[in-house]
Amino acid sequence: MERVEDQNIELNGVRTHNLKNFSIKFPLGKISVVTGVSGSGKSSLVFDTLYGEAYRRYVESLSSYARQYLKQLAKPDLDTVENLPPAIAVKQARSGLNQRSTVGTMTEMTDVLRIIFGHLSRVYCHGKELIKATGPYMAQDSMALFPGQKLLFLAPLDAWGKLKAAELKVQLEAQGFTRCFVDGEVHKIGDIKANDLKRSMIVVDRITATPDSLSRMIEASELTLRLGRGRGVVRGEKGNEKAYNKQLVCPECDTVYVDPSPTLFNHNHPQGACERCQGFGRMPIKDRAKITPDLEGSIATDNVPPWNFGEHKVYYKMARRSAKMKGYDVTKPFKNYTATEWKWLYEGDNGQTDFDGINGYFAYLDTKRYKAHYRIHAARFTTYVLCDECLGFRLNKFARACQIGNHNFVDVIKQSVAELQNWFGGLNSLEDKLAARVVAVEEASQEGLLRLTYLMKMGLGYLSLSRSARTLSGGEVQRINMARSLGSALTGTLFCLDEPSVGLHVRDSHNLLEVILELRDQGNTIVIVEHENTIIKGAEYLVEIGPGAGHRGGNLVFSGNPAAYQFEEKVWPIGRPLSAREKYLVLKNVSTHNLKKVEAQILLSGLNVVCGVSGSGKTSLIRHTLYPLLAKALGQDIDDEDSTEEVGTLGPADAVKSLSSVHFVSQESIGRSTRSTIATYLGFYDDIRKILATTPAAKALGLTPGFFSFNVPGGRCETCKGLGYVVEDLSFLGEMPVTCSSCRGMQFTDEALSIMYRSRNLHDILQLTIEEAREFFYEHNKLARALDQIIGMGLGYVRLGQNTSSFSGGEAQRLKLLRLLLDAVDRKPCCLIFDEPSTGLSDKDVQQLLLQLLRLRDAGHTVVVVEHHLGLIKAADWLIEVGPEAASAGGTIVFQGPPAGIMKAKDSRTAPFLLM
Repeated sequence: MERVEDQNIELNGVRTHNLKNFSIKFPLGKISVVTGVSGSGKSSLVFDTLYGEAYRRYVESLSSYARQYLKQLAKPDLDTVENLPPAIAVKQARSGLNQRSTVGTMTEMTDVLRIIFGHLSRVYCHGKELIKATGPYMAQDSMALFPGQKLLFLAPLDAWGKLKAAELKVQLEAQGFTRCFVDGEVHKIGDIKANDLKRSMIVVDRITATPDSLSRMIEASELTLRLGRGRGVVRGEKGNEKAYNKQLVCPECDTVYVDPSPTLFNHNHPQGACERCQGFGRMPIKDRAKITPDLEGSIATDNVPPWNFGEHKVYYKMARRSAKMKGYDVTKPFKNYTATEWKWLYEGDNGQTDFDGINGYFAYLDTKRYKAHYRIHAARFTTYVLCDECLGFRLNKFARACQIGNHNFVDVIKQSVAELQNWFGGLNSLEDKLAARVVAVEEASQEGLLRLTYLMKMGLGYLSLSRSARTLSGGEVQRINMARSLGSALTGTLFCLDEPSVGLHVRDSHNLLEVILELRDQGNTIVIVEHENTIIKGAEYLVEIGPGAGHRGGNLVFSGNPAAYQFEEKVWPIGRPLSAREKYLVLKNVSTHNLKKVEAQILLSGLNVVCGVSGSGKTSLIRHTLYPLLAKALGQDIDDEDSTEEVGTLGPADAVKSLSSVHFVSQESIGRSTRSTIATYLGFYDDIRKILATTPAAKALGLTPGFFSFNVPGGRCETCKGLGYVVEDLSFLGEMPVTCSSCRGMQFTDEALSIMYRSRNLHDILQLTIEEAREFFYEHNKLARALDQIIGMGLGYVRLGQNTSSFSGGEAQRLKLLRLLLDAVDRKPCCLIFDEPSTGLSDKDVQQLLLQLLRLRDAGHTVVVVEHHLGLIKAADWLIEVGPEAASAGGTIVFQGPPAGIMKAKDSRTAPFLLM
């Protein structure tokens, strides 16, 4: 019988997307890497064909009822597949991070901890454990507290409030109860006034606390709790007493707690979420610095930006009327306002006129939240602060009151992954101590330790589970996604990995390769789409798809042993020489996240590259400090929900003022709607529509540019709404796109297609590649310049009408960069920040990207790039390395200056991999 390691996955006649009808084999039980330029067809082969067919087979094995709830993938275009095992795809998924995501939710470690806390935790208040009383517990506890004493078992009668006192007395006497306890003494029921009865406690029994009387004490305890509606008191002969309750009630503050359960520790569930911030950890507040940014201004000069919104300037008239009545000067600058005047401006005049102040204005906006433009307008003047109730940990007081040992849930999720391993190691002794060994807890503990082990192997031991996912660097997100999948302990599975080295330092890539080798050794087959040489050279089988991108690619260029592959050494330019006259932005005393009051310089009108191991503090320095500080200094709004509280200063003032604006390009994926094309995404489809509208035929018919839009009725086909296809709902069989019968897939009406420009109609034009379109529209300078930029970025093969949803990761990344580049060409000098722009790009693609970045630099813009690619690092004018390690072992500036000098930096983790 043939061994598994000698078998192959065989794909025959692969024609998915741009792939050119070839056959290929992937060895089972080994690591294969698929490489090639961006857009060549790597993802089409690995994810749309290999994984797509495995997923389709899995879905087909389910019932038609179950299939309707699963995502349907298009059937790959190929002839046959043999020896295909079950498959898992690990793709780059940074765009899925929302404001409720934390490291704990991403790794599913919080799910594990919820199970453990739901079964093992105990409730504490005012430093004392709260225990729900039962008959046996009450008896045994009172015997331990009052050994040998004569005890009174007392049931409070205040819970019987709905019953009249006289009726209650009759019922108690009928049941044989003759005495009650009130004002510190025992009295006969008949001797007590009716009004005093309900504030008394009935004497259920009198028992001496000895072991022989335990059974009687249990009976008395159960009767006491039943008669007291869940409450009871045991009083010793020395006057000391203890209250018991069948609920979790604090005797000192009377707070009623809920029983621990897994949902109680879920900040995304109403039972566990902080009541004040609803589980977000932060609270939106109105930012005075944004509402009245110009303190030199006044109401007379219309310097309240929120009111400068459409017809809302009427608030100035209302303020003037109120000020006249109050005797306030509307020309008075805000900087000279008294506390009384500020209160008037924000709170209004208490109904003396119709002016209800800035707070009243925002309350009005809140009533219009169902309208998007009102929400967006209000958000411009909002900032986020840490919730003062949960202190950012998202859980309510009931969840925070539950402890295992000396730790509550917040204490545990605050710990680093490395510390958590030790905490899990002590769980067994805690279970024994609590006498609560639970199968679910043991299984959860084993699962948690396995996940933590893989997080440690991925070099993420410094992260805490409570850290917001939005504050993570790209490399950290990528490694978390890898650890979550690799920790599944599967065997005999095909893992399709999408550039696992993205966001990783070269040194981290070596550690990643070790984890992938371990995954292979568990009996799995690994197929990786990758550009990084460390991973490529560590593979056992290599495939190159190419030679070009789009229609120029899709061919099988190489397959075999990596040792036989000819690696092309790229030549990278070096940065420009610097003079003593250079100007710099200077960040001082930066202590955002793990940064240790560092000082960093950013070269103006230069290419700045920031490098360092993943988690060292690069993102904290640039995205969470430089970007918000510079935006604030330039009076520019940014998305505060994505930012954190930056700590540091930025200067000097003349350097800041030399920049007109700041722009940040993140790793978030582009919006890929069914109507989006490269022409609409980059905005030049408007120019094409205007060109068609100026033709004689269009003018004769009175057609406007809007007539040629995909998105509004006019020239588009109304049957398919301009998509070219309609979606047929096949019920349990899912949805299937079918070519539109009305327009035959051409998206537009016959009238729209009758308009010709240079012998081509709109459908013909949208089928042109960018390079063909450049020749076609050579007379239109603005459009030609935009097309030149796209060609310069290496996307000349893309069709004008190609949907962005079909773009590969590298193509989508370059498309996003192009959107900013096209805007920046004619703009005044600004600061452009790029977060790992080489994501998804081969070395050849990165060289084209570098040329565009250098063009921006030469145009006077300040370019800041957070990057791991060694070629971009070598080409920098100014290099900053943050490190030396991650988290608390990083956060310092290891080196800053021209790249050549890094070879002398003894703590540099980048220098050993550079050949300067």
